[in-house]
Amino acid sequence: MAVKQYTAAVTAAAEAHIVSYVADFTSPIFKSSIERATKMATYYLPTISFFANGAITQISDPSLYVSLISGPLDKLDGFSPKVTGHKVEAVGENSAIIWLFFSIDGNEMSNVYFFRMMDDGTEGFEGGIFDGEMWMLKQLGKV
Repeated sequence: MAVKQYTAAVTAAAEAHIVSYVADFTSPIFKSSIERATKMATYYLPTISFFANGAITQISDPSLYVSLISGPLDKLDGFSPKVTGHKVEAVGENSAIIWLFFSIDGNEMSNVYFFRMMDDGTEGFEGGIFDGEMWMLKQLGKV
């Protein structure tokens, strides 16, 4: 018999988190990829694990997040990503998986984010699968 878990709180928190993230990701107020990446980096927890290009990387230095995020944004310069939707699925009382769907110049992609609510009250992305950016860059002839 499986243990029942209360997941409404993490689902609501993850939903609010991704909606806010999307608003900043698509906002016209940022004049450079560094400005946008600096804001987007605030959505991540102090230690993250991410999967890209078949490798798993763990980082415990939030000062590196901006360069990791701005790199793909720099390569997409001149392209306007449109967020076409998202899906949130709780996997436990304190964790959820979020799928985010994009379209850039008619090419559709998605990324998966791992969301966590910590015991100390902090919440944010603890990582994800970020092969979507590399796939998109290949489709657009940027790599």
